[in-house]
Amino acid sequence: MPNKGMFPKDRPGGLEFPSCEACNQGSKWFEDIVSFIGSIRWDDQSEDSINHSSNKFRHLLKVHPDAIEEMHPPASANRRARQYSENAGAFDLQGDIVSKALHLYGAKLALALHWSETGQILPCGSKIGVYCMSNERRFAKTVPQHLFELIPNHREIRQGKKVSQYPFYYSSGTAADTGATAHWATFADALAYYLFVGGTLKFPNATHHNIFTPGCLQTPKPINTQNTSVGWSIGPITL
Repeated sequence: MPNKGMFPKDRPGGLEFPSCEACNQGSKWFEDIVSFIGSIRWDDQSEDSINHSSNKFRHLLKVHPDAIEEMHPPASANRRARQYSENAGAFDLQGDIVSKALHLYGAKLALALHWSETGQILPCGSKIGVYCMSNERRFAKTVPQHLFELIPNHREIRQGKKVSQYPFYYSSGTAADTGATAHWATFADALAYYLFVGGTLKFPNATHHNIFTPGCLQTPKPINTQNTSVGWSIGPITL
């Protein structure tokens, strides 16, 4: 983690972790969706970046048209996005499929970072807390900064001298008394995660939507009962 599909160019090695076949295969649907969301870049309009996001969009149209339909925003969201840039657009990330995909992706990333930090597979019965933030919160300056400050010294994926050209940064810390771990991760300008992993964690402000346990990666994609007729154009995309 993050999966290769998140990167417009070759992904360096690093952050590999053990997974059973059922979990590894079960996570493909939400990796497809989140890889598209994570591919959208405000700060990079290069040909490689535009082609990457466009190819991801085409792939979703083919295999997950219900997710694309969910992301179609109301007019008010586009107006709100244009407060930050006159050429900006929006995606609705609140639908059942897309929201579940974002949180499950965070859970898989949390398991990977917990393994990287401790060398331990999370035991059954443990909890994973996932807080996902889109770039709207960043531009509105409502992203809480305290965890970034508590766990400084960010890292990136590196294999020898090769460093990822995609700006994925993360940091991890371990509580000495409980062995619980906390993490943050950012994907370019697209997404940010706060992640908490441990056996006895309490999440007073959380809902069941962002609390997971080992085995959650086998969660099937929710069924979208709405119309899945999609008529979006394909081209440069801005979130």
